[in-house]
Amino acid sequence: MRWQQRFEGEVTMNATGTDHVERVTLEPRTILGLRQRVGLDEMSGFFARAIPAVAGELARAGTHPAGPPVAVYRHEQDHHFDVTVGFPVTEEPPSTDALVREVLPGGPAVRAVHVGPYETLTQAYAGLGNWFTQRKLHPPTVMWEEYLAGPGAVNETEYRTRVVYPLP
Repeated sequence: MRWQQRFEGEVTMNATGTDHVERVTLEPRTILGLRQRVGLDEMSGFFARAIPAVAGELARAGTHPAGPPVAVYRHEQDHHFDVTVGFPVTEEPPSTDALVREVLPGGPAVRAVHVGPYETLTQAYAGLGNWFTQRKLHPPTVMWEEYLAGPGAVNETEYRTRVVYPLP
């Protein structure tokens, strides 16, 4: 499965630590996926299982992903998160018993695109954290990553991950 897209007007962040945060207005989107409580050390294994499982379930239901894989994170405690990994859909299948429905909110948001291996994503989070700190704001407890280009599509130095925080 290959997910690589270009988005007009997008400001990117690269693995050298240059951070650019973009303020945008988003439309709400529905994600269908698998949800699990996952520790940081278990993330790659969960993703490796969840992405093909969700893609297979959507195919069985006759629904096609409307974009790249997405991971929604919430309720971080002791380096564990409630994570939903799945795909955006424009129409939901009649039966999705194996999948959970997650609605990404529309409205104002900030986002940054990280280019490079997943191990260096902390640079994107640092840039976004600085954006919130400079404005004396607290990041929301729910955020998501969109995997624009990743394993199987490009070399890991060219991975593109968009990190999004909705704003109140």
